[in-house]
Amino acid sequence: MENEEGEIEIPREPIPEVLYSFYEERPFRICTRCGESLPEFDEGYRVSKLFKKGEVLMEYALCFPCLEAMMDETSEESKKRLNKFQAERFRNVSGFNDCNLCERTRDQARGDEYSLVGICQANDMLDSGMICIECMEEMAELVSEETRRNWDKFKEENFPGVPADFAPSPVPGPVHRTPVTT
Repeated sequence: MENEEGEIEIPREPIPEVLYSFYEERPFRICTRCGESLPEFDEGYRVSKLFKKGEVLMEYALCFPCLEAMMDETSEESKKRLNKFQAERFRNVSGFNDCNLCERTRDQARGDEYSLVGICQANDMLDSGMICIECMEEMAELVSEETRRNWDKFKEENFPGVPADFAPSPVPGPVHRTPVTT
């Protein structure tokens, strides 16, 4: 959809409760990595939540500058492998029912384990996606030891008590829509 200036406008909707912080029972307010106020980032932010059998195993929100910084900390080898994997498998679907990387639905994910991702700006969600555990595991196999160490550091600093072998990583997933500034 284009506005009067001919710019593409991304449809907005309120952030759904499924992307609220489980612990705070409201939308995320601060970046998990830098602690800054998320609604203040014109670039937007990404909310990621990992579920298993209906329970939240892990959740975090990263402002785009922190997400980009984490990508900069990802090894070149991992970036190439992940980009290739996603380019070959990406399905242009939004929402929380279909995996962005394969034909599985959320109900078909092994062990009812999946990740939900929302691209947000201020108090709105601009895009959303789901990745099944099978695809998350395939992506985890593609990352280098260097990238794995960086992810372990992120977990240690932000999620005390999370097992060291916990695989899902914060590298950008298939939801790529770039928020527009208002």
